[in-house]
Amino acid sequence: MPSLADAQAGFARALAGDASALADLAVASGGDAATVAERIAIYRANGRANYRNALAATYPVVKRLTGAPFFDAAVDAFVEAHPPVAGDLNVYGESFAGFLAAYPPAATLPYLPDIARLEWAIDEASRAAEAPRMPDAVLAALAQVPANRLPAVRLRLDPSCRLTTSRFPALRIWRANQPDRDGREAIDLDEGGVALVVRRDAQGIAIEATGAGDHAWLVALSRGATLGDALDAVQAVDAAFDLGAALRAHIAAGTIAAVVDR
Repeated sequence: MPSLADAQAGFARALAGDASALADLAVASGGDAATVAERIAIYRANGRANYRNALAATYPVVKRLTGAPFFDAAVDAFVEAHPPVAGDLNVYGESFAGFLAAYPPAATLPYLPDIARLEWAIDEASRAAEAPRMPDAVLAALAQVPANRLPAVRLRLDPSCRLTTSRFPALRIWRANQPDRDGREAIDLDEGGVALVVRRDAQGIAIEATGAGDHAWLVALSRGATLGDALDAVQAVDAAFDLGAALRAHIAAGTIAAVVDR
């Protein structure tokens, strides 16, 4: 008699269309192959519907841009290529953007992976842990640091903060395809790219476009760089970067949440 783990693995293979696993399942269940195949087909259809619904909740703009038939086919192909490894579909789909970038039917929509990255950032920001917003305390903590020690300071971004970029006007595309918009806005894909900060605030999800310098600086901070090292990383991108203005703006907005190391 197969173990429970073996039985579950065989059932999963049958769901995926493995004919040998399907035949073994029919023998193990004592049913005829045709009836077992029909029942597996029902499970498979329900599973596909669950995956489609889960990813549609995470990627509504991608679905609107492509249309439901295209989106459903893409999700089916994605699930086959990247099956979930956990039971919670609310956190499934992180690699969908990368999948779309290599998905041949999406080749005529080169901006689509970037829209998917933005929507995943929004989803992660929505699920991130809560953290107190105390901009005055952050400013006070910085003010207490001696000038010669500032380069060694590390700043922690808000847990909901996500950073993404696109060579296309991704934010305009995303906004033009919200439920309250008709999606007919003319957008020039050659108008230039955008760097975005996505985070959660008291009103919900906030998405802000930033300059290249600000974005490079925040990326460095998010990776644990000291203030001095983060500033060095910016110099190659924006020699005119204003550290004081960036600190004030991102602390006030809640993007920078704490001084974590002095």
